[in-house]
Amino acid sequence: MEHERTDAANDQASRQQGQLTPRASRVAGKTLNVPVLIILAIVVALALGVLLNPLPKPAELAILNRPATAADTLPEGVAPVPNGEHTLRLVADADGIRYFVSQNKDASTSCLTVFPDNYPRQWVAGCGTGTKGNQEITRIGSNGIVSAVLVPDGYDASELEQGGFKRIHDNVYAARTPRVPGSF
Repeated sequence: MEHERTDAANDQASRQQGQLTPRASRVAGKTLNVPVLIILAIVVALALGVLLNPLPKPAELAILNRPATAADTLPEGVAPVPNGEHTLRLVADADGIRYFVSQNKDASTSCLTVFPDNYPRQWVAGCGTGTKGNQEITRIGSNGIVSAVLVPDGYDASELEQGGFKRIHDNVYAARTPRVPGSF
C-alpha cells in the first residue's frame, strides 16, 4: 500500500524533482492561458483605439487656394519649405517684413517663412504637421526683429492678441520683440 500514491502526491513528488506529470502540465497550461488572453485583449483594445481615432487633420489654409502671382516667390537665398512639391503664397507685407505661407501637396505640413527686408540674412522659417483647429501650426522668430505664429483658418487668436501679437493676416500673427517669446 505504501507504493500506491494519489495523483496529488505524485504531482507533488514530480514538482520536487523538477518534472511535470501530464496532470501538472495541464494545470500549468491553464495558468499560462490567462496572461496570453490578457495580452491579446490589450492588443485588440489598442488596435481598436487606433482605428477609431481619426488621424490628425491637415491644417486648413484658404489663402493657398487663390491663384499664384509674381509676388508669391521667395527672395533669392531663402530655402523653400517644406521640401518637395508645395504651394507657396505671400500672405502679407507689413512693416518691412514679408510673410509667406506654404504647404506640401498632401497638406500634411504647413510652413511660415518670415523675411525682414532690412535684415535679409535674418529670415526664418518653421513648419508644423496636422493640427486641430484650436492649435497653432508653428511659432517662429528672428531675435530682435519679430516673432510670428501660423494658425489654421478659424483659429481663436484672442490669447495671441492679449499676449501682444497683432493680426497680420487671418493665418498669421506677429509681434515685434527683442527675443522670441518662450525662448531663453
